[in-house]
Amino acid sequence: MGQIQHQYQKLKFEYFSFLEIERCKSVTKGDIRAYVGLRTWMYEFDEIKSGNDSHNSHIAGFERAIEDFSREIKKRNLLTAINDMLKNWNENGGYIPRNDKNIQPLLSSPIPKMSKWKKNGFNLISLFSGALGLDLGFLATGFDLKLINDIDKNSINTINKNLPNIPCATQDIKDIPSGKLLELANIKKGEVDLITGGPPCQPFSTAGNRKGLNDPRASPLQEFIRIINEIKPRAFVMEEVTGLKSARLKHVPISERGDRELLPEEKKGSVFKVILEMLNKTGYNITYKILNSADYGSPQIRERIIFIGLRNGKSKLPEKTHSDIPEARFDLGSLKPWNTFWESVIDLQKDLDSFDTKFTPKIEKYLPYIPPGGYWKYLPDQLIEEAMGGAYKSGGGKKGFFRRLSWDEPSPTVVTSPTQKGSIFCHPESLRPLSINEYKRVQGFPDDWELIGSNSAQYKLIGNAVPVHLSFAIAQKVKELLE
Repeated sequence: MGQIQHQYQKLKFEYFSFLEIERCKSVTKGDIRAYVGLRTWMYEFDEIKSGNDSHNSHIAGFERAIEDFSREIKKRNLLTAINDMLKNWNENGGYIPRNDKNIQPLLSSPIPKMSKWKKNGFNLISLFSGALGLDLGFLATGFDLKLINDIDKNSINTINKNLPNIPCATQDIKDIPSGKLLELANIKKGEVDLITGGPPCQPFSTAGNRKGLNDPRASPLQEFIRIINEIKPRAFVMEEVTGLKSARLKHVPISERGDRELLPEEKKGSVFKVILEMLNKTGYNITYKILNSADYGSPQIRERIIFIGLRNGKSKLPEKTHSDIPEARFDLGSLKPWNTFWESVIDLQKDLDSFDTKFTPKIEKYLPYIPPGGYWKYLPDQLIEEAMGGAYKSGGGKKGFFRRLSWDEPSPTVVTSPTQKGSIFCHPESLRPLSINEYKRVQGFPDDWELIGSNSAQYKLIGNAVPVHLSFAIAQKVKELLE
């Protein structure tokens, strides 16, 4: 297994170098993904039919595909090759049967099993806990979880199922005095080591209605800061969406702005300025940055703003461990290549017949035309407008429409439903959305982490969570700061 992994690491950096568009100006990233994905599939299919195991078959196919790409790009004949392979893809249904009984994943969760974690002497109170993605990394590092808080019944039931001895505060945080939290956690004031939380972020999401802090849904963030001020833990960690940095306190439609200069509260970043003022008033030494979970070992590209506050001493963020830049091997301290979707879920492919949800017949009609790593632009010209509907004439790249994942890259940011038309999460080969177990793997949850609720509720719980590989990296840094 070690030799296989070592070979795959080298191939990933070579493939990532292809995706740097300036090196391949005659083609797009989408064309590179489609070519390498289809060529890998073609070679891997032959290897599997010859009786070879899934690990070696995929890596051998990936290696040959990269070699072919290096030759093909010089001929400037890539699009013709893609079209020829797409015909073969459609004729064979795109699906490779994998029946290895003993195949193992090449990437595991920081907590392989919930029963395997040891306490390091530091305690933790979790607010807005959700499915516990932000906190599982701390459990993996040894933090003692004393209390969780959420008002969502599926979140509470899920945590109770997996961690039945952890006290729960199920009221809205604005209705809970800090003294009550300490009582439930059985900790005295001044003895709390860490508070974590991801206050609900709808007002700051670029996909939301952009009402900023004037939206009453912003109040959870203010309540989080209240708890920090009153309990005074040694440290806190807060997670938010990147839209927080550009959100406005007051949103004014472009049609209403005219030529006048925007008021301070109408400018981009006015929300973030207020939040920083509120955080700085706590007296904590605070550092923050947008972190990409793929840079910390997650098989997913997911950016979030991470704040770390330290009551005493200088606060620091974790250093990157992975990169998509080949030169990182030499310039950035020998970073590893990003982990991929294939590494995290390859052992689950023998269960392809077990569907948690399905696409609508309309979506299923068009997806067979989409290669690994492709999206709506690979549909036949005569079908594009019909497939896209009202989105056809809208702006933007719309890359979530009829999207099929790549095996050999990290997953895009996991969404709360894999079947929504504008943010589809289609399996690289099979005509199905990602399963709940694949969602869990992409987010870094342990396999024995049980989810409570309907299938749609389970997708939502996982989709809203912080990737556990990222929270693990943060937890290791916080532990170092506290020590």
